[in-house]
Amino acid sequence: IQYYGDGCLILFNSSTDAVEFAKFLQTDLNEEPFVPVRIGIHMGDVLLHKGNVFGDVVNIASRIQALAPTGGIYVSEVVYRNIVNKKGMDAAFVREEHLKNVKEPVRIYEILTEYSHKQTAPAADVTEKPAARSYQGVTSIAVLPFFNMSNDQEQEYFSDGLTEDIITQLAKIKSLKVISRTSVMQYKKNPKPVKEIGQELGVSVILEGSVQRYLDHVRITAQLIDAATDEHLWTDSYDRDVQDIFTIQREVAIAIANVLNTTLSKKESQNLDYTPTVDLQAYDLYLRGKFLIEKRNKGDMMVARDLFQQAVSRDPNFANAWSGLGTTFLLSSYRGYEDPVKNLWLAKKNIDTALTLDPSSGETQASLGYWYHQTFDWHAAEITYRRAISLNPNQSNVYLWLAILLEGKGEEEEALKIYEKGCQINPLWDYLLQNKVRVLANTGNQDEAIQLQKTLVEKMAHEPALQKQKYEQLARLHWSYGNKQDAILAAKKSGSKGLLKIFQDGDYTLAQREVDCIY
Repeated sequence: IQYYGDGCLILFNSSTDAVEFAKFLQTDLNEEPFVPVRIGIHMGDVLLHKGNVFGDVVNIASRIQALAPTGGIYVSEVVYRNIVNKKGMDAAFVREEHLKNVKEPVRIYEILTEYSHKQTAPAADVTEKPAARSYQGVTSIAVLPFFNMSNDQEQEYFSDGLTEDIITQLAKIKSLKVISRTSVMQYKKNPKPVKEIGQELGVSVILEGSVQRYLDHVRITAQLIDAATDEHLWTDSYDRDVQDIFTIQREVAIAIANVLNTTLSKKESQNLDYTPTVDLQAYDLYLRGKFLIEKRNKGDMMVARDLFQQAVSRDPNFANAWSGLGTTFLLSSYRGYEDPVKNLWLAKKNIDTALTLDPSSGETQASLGYWYHQTFDWHAAEITYRRAISLNPNQSNVYLWLAILLEGKGEEEEALKIYEKGCQINPLWDYLLQNKVRVLANTGNQDEAIQLQKTLVEKMAHEPALQKQKYEQLARLHWSYGNKQDAILAAKKSGSKGLLKIFQDGDYTLAQREVDCIY
């Protein structure tokens, strides 16, 4: 019926059909190549509307599924009663669970297969959940893109916006190191197992979920997973009016803090309580604008500007929307889309409005720093960038801008420190990593620079055109260090005949011709 992330929702005509299919599926998936899957089954009435599925049965089934072990099939008592006398459908009682927003406790059974864990309760009907792993000190967490379960693909902006807002909320908790948006968004088109993502991002826990929006109603499901063990630490779902979207974001952040044994300070609690706007339509317009501005082209940016303008027209006190509006003028000036002088003036005007409304916004302080940078006030830009990071340490773009500024001032060792901090929260952002290669090379860290460039080459294995560019950069790096044979080898793999001609014969003619064709 529906797919969401690495999961799916399936409807059957009977509980027997559902259990039979689940057994066959687990048998197939436990053969090589092994695919770890949890299955949860519940039975009841559902409402189908324009391809969307609603009803308590969906919530209960998803909660049961989250409790099941890898390779296991958990079912509710109502399903168990319907299959108990069926041949080949043996089941064992596991425990009784109090599921959130369900009045009565649900008795859970496991369908016994050769792959089942047989986690039966010893005697009592009610058993305690296993104690969660203890998390001490700073815990690293990645929030994977929330999957849009709505059939309307135009709601993609809403699921992306929710992901970013939850990242922002979690970043307000100092004991959490939250991976930046740019790195996690790569898994939207290239999903991977939780353990592999955890290793790539260097995090201990991962939050994933889905969102389904229909008119003024929103259903959000979220689950926190231990990246090392694949154990589900927490799961919950929220069926609310869309007006409660900020409350839901706050509840998710607080629930995660509790699971990870984090005590919130008074200031952190106050920051989590902050509501950016009381006008949900203005918020919707803002999310649409944020979604488009990330595409970084003139057409989408102009549409984003109009959306931000509509948002501030509806709510003149919406600081983030004013900041977004200012950013469109900043980018237009930087990229040469419009008159740079006029656009810098308009950018400052809107940024100042945003700062008047919310001077503690890390997002707006970042835009102000970028404005100072573009107007060549480097001292003010550095101070403002550092202020933006202190207010919201999750802004990897600000680490990049600050590091580039420090390089320009000749403070390359300090720039390297900033790049390293940025890479901690955004370890997969190519642009940040490529700039780090340059400063490593300029500070005499030859081996590290070459190794990082090789990592970038490997990272582009699935995109041949981009990989050739990385090989070309590797070739130049080797050449700058006098590694002629390595430079020639990398140049051959890059496909750059002009570069190869320089390295082999010292002839710049072909390379000059290639440059002339581009410019």
